[in-house]
Amino acid sequence: MLLSIIIISFNGEKYIGQAISSCLSLAELDHEIIVVDNGSTDGSLDLIRSIATGCRSAFRIIENHENKGPGEARNIGLEHASGEYCMFLDGDDWFEPEAIPRIVCRLQEWKPDVLMFNHQQVWPDGRKIPNVPNRYVDLGGQWADLTNPAVRKGAIRNLHVPWNKAYRMGFVRDHGLLFPRQTYYEDMVWSIRATVEAGAFYYIPDVLHNYRRHSQSSLHTTHDGHFNIIRECRRVEALLKDHADYRRWYGTKIYGYVRSTLFGVINTGSRIPKAREGDYLKDVSALLKDFRRMLGLWRPDILSLVAATGDSKMYSVVSGWAVRVNRLRAQIYKLRSRVFK
Repeated sequence: MLLSIIIISFNGEKYIGQAISSCLSLAELDHEIIVVDNGSTDGSLDLIRSIATGCRSAFRIIENHENKGPGEARNIGLEHASGEYCMFLDGDDWFEPEAIPRIVCRLQEWKPDVLMFNHQQVWPDGRKIPNVPNRYVDLGGQWADLTNPAVRKGAIRNLHVPWNKAYRMGFVRDHGLLFPRQTYYEDMVWSIRATVEAGAFYYIPDVLHNYRRHSQSSLHTTHDGHFNIIRECRRVEALLKDHADYRRWYGTKIYGYVRSTLFGVINTGSRIPKAREGDYLKDVSALLKDFRRMLGLWRPDILSLVAATGDSKMYSVVSGWAVRVNRLRAQIYKLRSRVFK
């Protein structure tokens, strides 16, 4: 079997039917669907069973009796996967109609360790916003062979999530790729490791995945669990410490991604509990200082210096100024892209 599609479901009765249906576009394709239900308490499991009854594709349901988190649920799905390749889909997202055939075609043609494709955000009001290249991500509108590190570094700051890629199962097993058992930021290290450790790596610009934005997302909660991002970034730091080649090829790009992600968590103003913002800022500053020392980056970082004080009000003022500067830079980038394309 060529492809295993692992779908994670938890209380997603409203969306799970669309997620599964998007994997059934062509039943004759050599693929299987594995749905891991994470202890749902609504009617989603009954719906999944009814879909499986009339499904012509290979279909397997794995029932967890408790919510083990999205990471552990994906690990369980991997244990049951029999495909040469695997992909992940969250139960509230869905693929475009021709996604699976296009992905299968590229996997058969290129036989990569990792194949990355594009996605779009879908908002409750119907807006669809494609993920597009920006001044950090050097990916154009054509397919690209990213096997050479000199080329791949242009994709390092792309969104590091597990569901915008297909993975060769032999590569996953050989590198011991697993997700941590947690709810927040469980996918960061998996995706970065897959991106830097893969041999043959390809990218296609096709928008194949729909990422649903809604208020029930864990990223819209206020919870100490968001401190997990610091631990996960420490794991990224350890990966770079252990591999001189990764530091040389991708270190600066990964630092930029880590920095923007860490500050992005607190810049939302709603994820970190107010009483813990000072602790979070100090931890972030210490982490970024260690990162810069490891990479030999000596240029002062104003945001990090302010974060080291633990003064969330001062940080809010300075970060607001930094946001305006970044917006100006983004506008300049767009203008230059239009003029020189």
